[in-house]
Amino acid sequence: MSLVTALGVLQASLWNDQAERLASDSADARDQGISIAVVSQLRQRADLATLLEARPLAQQYDDALAAGDFDGALDVYGDILTAVATAYLLPEGAFDAWWAAGFPDDARPTDSPDYLVASRGDVDALTLTSRLLGEQSAALQTRSAVFGQASLVHALALFLFGIAGINRLRTTRYVTLAMGLLVFVFGLFLMSTAY
Repeated sequence: MSLVTALGVLQASLWNDQAERLASDSADARDQGISIAVVSQLRQRADLATLLEARPLAQQYDDALAAGDFDGALDVYGDILTAVATAYLLPEGAFDAWWAAGFPDDARPTDSPDYLVASRGDVDALTLTSRLLGEQSAALQTRSAVFGQASLVHALALFLFGIAGINRLRTTRYVTLAMGLLVFVFGLFLMSTAY
């Protein structure tokens, strides 16, 4: 009986320690995700600014070609390459494809699934990791609390068995033993609910 009580307290303590580690890891993942999200948003804005800077240059290039000004077109094309080269996460050829499509606002390269995965993938993974670790921590804390309560119930059962052992009246001893046994079984049932 005392062994079951001691093991229950030990298990509750182990689960509680593990829950604290998981909660700490969850907070670390959340904080890291926030930091990466801020950087990702800044890069996405910079990439969008790059696209919007290069778009009028591309239109100047098209106008220069249409006018037969090949030297002017070549100068503008160099400016386009310089502008696009400063992008952080744009896939190679993304600006050219957007240019060829006529620069539709609903098909910007910064809105494409590939770009969003490249810019937000780590953030989403860390957010999910933080949530899952938090859920595991909460589950372990709940199990630890149940085992802590069961250990208190078993301590009461031990107390009742002790009272029964020193009581001289037979009827009182049996009643106290029966109560101790019921309390002990209830403690075992309480422990089983943690699984």
